[in-house]
Amino acid sequence: MKLLAYVHLRNIYGSTGAGVVARSLTEQLAIQPNMDLQILADPADHARIIPKVGEPWSSYKYHFLPHETSNQQARWIVLNRPPAEDFWREADIVFCTAESYVPKRKARLVVTIHDAAYFEPHAHIRNRAFWATHYKWRVLYQRLLRNADMFHTVSQFSADRLAHYFPAMKNRLRVVHNAVAEDYFLDPASLGDALHDPIFGKGPYVFLPGGLHFRKNAELVFEAWPMIHAKHPDLRLLVGNHCAASYLERAKQMGNSVQLLGFVDNSLLRALYTKAEIAWFPSRYEGFGMPVLEAMACRTPVVTSDCCSLPEIAGGHAVLVPYDKPAEHAEAISQLLDNSLLRSGMSARGRVWAESFRWRRSAQQLREHFDHLL
Repeated sequence: MKLLAYVHLRNIYGSTGAGVVARSLTEQLAIQPNMDLQILADPADHARIIPKVGEPWSSYKYHFLPHETSNQQARWIVLNRPPAEDFWREADIVFCTAESYVPKRKARLVVTIHDAAYFEPHAHIRNRAFWATHYKWRVLYQRLLRNADMFHTVSQFSADRLAHYFPAMKNRLRVVHNAVAEDYFLDPASLGDALHDPIFGKGPYVFLPGGLHFRKNAELVFEAWPMIHAKHPDLRLLVGNHCAASYLERAKQMGNSVQLLGFVDNSLLRALYTKAEIAWFPSRYEGFGMPVLEAMACRTPVVTSDCCSLPEIAGGHAVLVPYDKPAEHAEAISQLLDNSLLRSGMSARGRVWAESFRWRRSAQQLREHFDHLL
């Protein structure tokens, strides 16, 4: 199979979410049997990013866009040219690893769409930025509905919601779950120096891996955390990942019990999961929710919301709480903290569940869907 993967290289380094998915699937597809994978990319991104990520990305064969990514995407949507075959004549499948469009002649077009968040009534704040993205996505999806042969999405929840808003997608949607990187399953001793970071010497903590954003339910965190801290005054809340600027001042006002870590590299992220008493992921809306499985892989109990894709991904091995009930989140976390036997059982069951989510398996499933198109 000759697979031309369109990858936004700017998203595969120092990123989370969709960038991790694009990087992980591309790497695993490249090593599938009888696979010739080549990459379509922005040359400026290639010059800036590939020296940072190294192998295997430095060994892939690349075809470069004639224009910057956003400019090229607009040209493709409006003009519907140049086709993928102008970059690689022999391509069998063109795979857009995130929401985007590449026209083609005879090749099959597959596009990853993570969720329907920008069409849902409660997933984002309805400001100017929201409406700009909503409009952009609607224009893109209308083009894709006319030209794409298959839509890959990451959960049954996302497939159902996309089909709700775009019924013409339904018969072309295929679900292949995201997964957990292999290093999350390694013995904690492999973390080495990361375990000795000064952050771990200041007492027990709950880890909030999604940052503070509207979609990640920051408002609930601000209400629930004082209740939790009142019952467990020695407990800290460590917040990983970037936070929306609008929440930074409120976080500071919560005092020293809340610490914002910003983006952390993979080894420290694994250590943060591993050493946490509980991982807390109270999102309002997720197409998948990788932190749930990452925490489970590190044998850490999870408290998460009972909405969107999260019950599907948790598989019955996390504490599920309504996303709009801060007191119930506080109570769930307090009960777990007070019950070491319950935490131990969740730790063991969650680890077993997470082990079934491997990127190698996801790539194999995606490859099977590709084969059916040819």
